[in-house]
Amino acid sequence: MTTQTKSQLVNQATNDSARSLDAVVRTRGHSLIELLIVVALLGIVTSLALPQLLAQRRLSRSVSVTREIMTALRQTRQLAMSQRQAFTFQYNNATKQVSIIDHNSNLGAPMLVDASYPNTAGSQVFTTTPLVADPLLSSEITYGIPSGLPAGALSDGISMTALTNAQINITFQPDGSVIDGAGNPVGRALYIYNNRAARETATAISVIGASGRVKVWRYDASANVYAE
Repeated sequence: MTTQTKSQLVNQATNDSARSLDAVVRTRGHSLIELLIVVALLGIVTSLALPQLLAQRRLSRSVSVTREIMTALRQTRQLAMSQRQAFTFQYNNATKQVSIIDHNSNLGAPMLVDASYPNTAGSQVFTTTPLVADPLLSSEITYGIPSGLPAGALSDGISMTALTNAQINITFQPDGSVIDGAGNPVGRALYIYNNRAARETATAISVIGASGRVKVWRYDASANVYAE
């Protein structure tokens, strides 16, 4: 093999190596650019989807608030009937929590007009349940009826019960009923909604005085009514 031929072979090998290295660099360059594009797209999709996911979680949690209030009311009634003494359900709008108070007595209507009611002598808090949980904020839970929604009585004839000192107290008697200070059956209704999605979360929970039956109502936008 001549010296010139060897030189040509060396040059060809060198050129081939250079081309291969250049191809590798270009491939890696494309891969890096593609990776950056994918990361950017993922960031955009996440930024668009995250608010929707949070909103959905907020709606789900708002529904849970109504369910927890209903559960606490029914538990209070059951305790009163099973233990044959008065129990009070309490909604606190300031702390956004519900409590069950055991009165350890059966004083009937006079207890309801006691100046210390519902914290009468011998009473103790049986349980307390906070209504706030991530992602639902305390400021979002609102007591009342959203603007523009029907403010009349529910179809069972019970209207919204007004807050007294930021509280609603509903005392169940040993027979499961709810009475007023004169001993007459009286219905109660709590209205709750999330002020960030008022129409979608507007609900009511009513208690029929004579029987103590608890019912849940949700706002039906198509009929513009609270439907059971």
